[in-house]
Amino acid sequence: METQQIEELKTDAQPKDLVHRITNYLIRNSPGMRVVKTALAIIICLLIEYFRGSSMPYHACIATIVCMQPTLKSTFNAAVDRTLGTIIAGLYAYLIAILLIGRFGLAPLSMQFYLLIGLLSFPLMALMIAIIKPGSLAITVIVYLVIALSVGATDALSYTVERVLGTLIGIAVALFVNWLPPLNRIGKRMGTVIIGEAGDQHLETQNR
Repeated sequence: METQQIEELKTDAQPKDLVHRITNYLIRNSPGMRVVKTALAIIICLLIEYFRGSSMPYHACIATIVCMQPTLKSTFNAAVDRTLGTIIAGLYAYLIAILLIGRFGLAPLSMQFYLLIGLLSFPLMALMIAIIKPGSLAITVIVYLVIALSVGATDALSYTVERVLGTLIGIAVALFVNWLPPLNRIGKRMGTVIIGEAGDQHLETQNR
């Protein structure tokens, strides 16, 4: 009688165990949460830029991709660096565009203009290193080059504002998505499954 009850309990437990194993397998072989969060952040950025009527939605998308980090703390640190770099680069690029195009009358597509834009990137990089923000160096130079090489003297201000605003939107979205509690709970669940599976494999190896 007892043997029969034990067998029935095992039979009842098998479907639950199978579902548990399938769930763990799907979680273990699914894309990492950073991939999921980045994709979600891109979608949100595109929606915001659509309703905002922006003609350059890729600025926000690039910023949110660059800013997205594995944890909220690291994303916040990256956001601070990239926000500072974006603002400095926007102001610097605007002044350079006004100086070279408006003051000295250089054509935006001329060789002299290109050479000076390249040379003037050195003081900007030196400044970012001097204020101990090496993490913002790449985004700073990217923003500077995009703005400086894309504007004329007449639309320099509007383009600069649009570029900086798009970048700040992308940074804010990255912070928001990385903060979302439901996604973080799923991430913890995934980590628990992976760690648990590794522990089970280790025990099986020891028992052999």
